[in-house]
Amino acid sequence: MKQVVYELAYHLSPDFEETQVKQTTQSIENYITSNGGVVSFKKEPERTRLSYPINHNKQAYFGYVHFSLDNKEGLATIDEQMRLNNDVLRHLTVKVPADMGKPKFRFKPQKSRITPETPIIKPTPEQSKELDKELEDIIGNL
Repeated sequence: MKQVVYELAYHLSPDFEETQVKQTTQSIENYITSNGGVVSFKKEPERTRLSYPINHNKQAYFGYVHFSLDNKEGLATIDEQMRLNNDVLRHLTVKVPADMGKPKFRFKPQKSRITPETPIIKPTPEQSKELDKELEDIIGNL
């Protein structure tokens, strides 16, 4: 079966010491590896301000892990273990698209209309005086 890459993002309780955060992070990685997953990337949790309170907490430690897994049963087990862990305030597991590393352009870049060969036309002093008079007339009529 084909390996699928997932991202598991989580918020941990803000009341933890650094050692407790590392222990909880290690237990989350153990959930993944014990169910047949292979961790490819992890971001250590950092304390951050939340957009809205979770369980009356306005701050939390946020971290995430990228891992590959080939069975959906293992994913369900990981999700269940995360749900049962009281140290985890919230978590979310999403499937990472295969073409995530490739840049995507929403719009095609337009070609510049000015080329190096296009001469830049500067107005003559007479034309500048005429433009100044027209601008003064327009401003005076306001």
